[in-house]
Amino acid sequence: MKVSVAPLLKQPVGSRIDYRVEEGPPIDRRGDNVELLDAGVISIDADIEATHTDPGAYLEGDARATVSQECARCLRPIQSPVETHFAEQYYATQRVDTGEALAPAPLDAKMIGSDFTIDLTPLLLEEVMLATPQAPLCRPDCKGLCPTCGIDLNERPHEHDDVVDDRWAKLGALAELRVDKEREDREDREDRE
Repeated sequence: MKVSVAPLLKQPVGSRIDYRVEEGPPIDRRGDNVELLDAGVISIDADIEATHTDPGAYLEGDARATVSQECARCLRPIQSPVETHFAEQYYATQRVDTGEALAPAPLDAKMIGSDFTIDLTPLLLEEVMLATPQAPLCRPDCKGLCPTCGIDLNERPHEHDDVVDDRWAKLGALAELRVDKEREDREDREDRE
């Protein structure tokens, strides 16, 4: 998702231009935005306001996406809606009208290409991933999977008898010994009284 900021950079500093970008559904597997698919993004659109600044272009806007995930409880595939607000400064490396080189940008700055286009895909992908729920649910009351047999409790609610893990069986035996010992001590005290 690329936008040309050449028309913006030809205007005086402080000028603004609005952009709208969208991709999918479906996102083309052979297109320029295949990294969106790799991250599970099904569709994305953004409304952007670009402002001509002294070092280049300041982009601010809102993005909406649909992300393919799985429910954190029952592992069903779901689609999560994601909304995010973003703002980023992009630095021009040369003047749009003369091609004259501009002052070097900071090392970690995002740059405007020599063709005066900005690839928004990395920015939007980063912002969407940061806003994506880490533990999404297919529905708020999802019961999840049975910890004993793994069956989806939403489809087949059931319970199992308490199953004791063999690794904890010896601790259970120690607990029973303690209860028996306390009972014996109590009985001894009662007999003495």
